[in-house]
Amino acid sequence: MVWGTAYKDEGGEPEVSGMSLAERISETLSGLVDEHLVKVRETNWLMVKIAGGEVSVIQSWRKSIVDIYVAKDARIGMLSFEATGVEDAVKRIPSLLSVLKPSPFYAPLPEPTGKPLSSTDEKIIEIVRSGEVADRLGELGVDELGNAAGKIDFAYRETRLIGSSGVDLGYRSTSFNGYMRVFREGRSGQWSWTSTKYDAGLARRALEKAVELAEECAKLPRERVEPGRYRVLISPMVAGNLIGDLVGAASAGMLIFGMSFLQGRKPGERVLSPRLTVIDKPLDTSLPGFSGFDDEGVATSNKPIFEEGVFKGFLHNSKTAKLLKAETTGNAGWIMPRPFNLEVAEGDMKPGEMMEMLGDGLYLTNNWYTRFQNYLEGRFSTVSRDAAFVVKGGKPKACVERVRIADLMPRLFSSVEAVGSDPWQIEWWEVRTPTRIPHILLGEAGITLPS
Repeated sequence: MVWGTAYKDEGGEPEVSGMSLAERISETLSGLVDEHLVKVRETNWLMVKIAGGEVSVIQSWRKSIVDIYVAKDARIGMLSFEATGVEDAVKRIPSLLSVLKPSPFYAPLPEPTGKPLSSTDEKIIEIVRSGEVADRLGELGVDELGNAAGKIDFAYRETRLIGSSGVDLGYRSTSFNGYMRVFREGRSGQWSWTSTKYDAGLARRALEKAVELAEECAKLPRERVEPGRYRVLISPMVAGNLIGDLVGAASAGMLIFGMSFLQGRKPGERVLSPRLTVIDKPLDTSLPGFSGFDDEGVATSNKPIFEEGVFKGFLHNSKTAKLLKAETTGNAGWIMPRPFNLEVAEGDMKPGEMMEMLGDGLYLTNNWYTRFQNYLEGRFSTVSRDAAFVVKGGKPKACVERVRIADLMPRLFSSVEAVGSDPWQIEWWEVRTPTRIPHILLGEAGITLPS
């Protein structure tokens, strides 16, 4: 490893064992700035790319990313480096800070209260170290997919945070995630999965779902829908993307920058459907975003952001908390407060029952190009991708070309009529925060056609 860390046999938590890269940078900064934090992420990562149903590329990386926060005379700066040559660059930080003005966002670093929280899977570690994936891909059924494209990632990470506040915390983690797009007769279906463990059943179920969607879409006639307002069932892939943006509005940073449609809303106010509960779950070690401490070393906690439609409060770091006269919630990013893992509390309806409840409407299984036209209103649009169905009488009757959801985020999620009992663990490029989420039935959504 680039930085020297030893591990206890019991519990697997990191212990300092000699002068590491993080320590050397911290020691250098101690004489140059008033406050600092150094976060080092050592990642060993194996990626498998699939094209045409076959392995096209196997690549492995071993990276050290160094993130640095510094403050001097209320001037603040954040930098990120590849580890090579970083110690020489650190010595130039004071000259960079000297050209900045004191920041209105400055707040002293908080007292560290976080605890290490590690979760690793020896199977993933061995796969990353050996690069041997043929047997694993056989277990997942990749060779049975036919025409398909996607990728599968195996990763092992060590993270350490050290700084002038007295924080010195580290943890280890593994992750296994991917997505696959399956093609059948000009139509496609896609699904994703994520976990901290090597779970062949979870991944295989996702691949089977992609096949199922592509095949179902291929056998149905094609139909064009007219713009209007429709009842819409959104899959965990679509819901995961949109819930991520919904939670983004609960970041106090978005509020301060005038980019939150929750502006003017108070904790305890109902803003969404009472059927919708969204939870930040940093202590859930089954999802790869877990951590026992945030980027300022403050203890994290599982907490509802929206509970039965009621807004519970903004996510804070020390700076947003100071500006808004609040307390940090243990959700620091150094710039923007953020969630770690997300979970939408499941309901009691199976997918088939939700389709029946949908009646006449649309079933959208994937999306991309989500964009906001007005952040304060929550006005956004997103384009459907892969299998999208016209549903009549609770049954898929046709497969449509791409449509666009164009609506107000709070209005959309105020219309939720039902939440499924079939949660999936989703993470891919349109769902950056690992999310456990079921199907969601929207009572109405604005639908337009992409130009």
